Amino acid sequence: MIPSDEEILRAIVALGDDGFVPRHQIVARFRGQGERDMRRAITRTARRGLLLDRKDPAGRSFLAVSSEGWEALRSGVFEPRRMRAGSE
Repeated sequence: MIPSDEEILRAIVALGDDGFVPRHQIVARFRGQGERDMRRAITRTARRGLLLDRKDPAGRSFLAVSSEGWEALRSGVFEPRRMRAGSE
């Protein structure tokens, strides 16, 4: 199962608090997860507005918790994970 939004945000906070963290450091925190699953988890969390994903001029990606992400962490309210059809 891919990491939840909360797990992704907590990993960013653990590594960089309120600053930007290199994407590869977040992926490394979830050993055992495939690159594709991590890409999907991070993209999903960013699409929900909970994190910021920025690239530097060299094309490296950096992640930070957005204000909406901080609010979700404080309140503990996250959207439920959606299951794929047929995965019941």
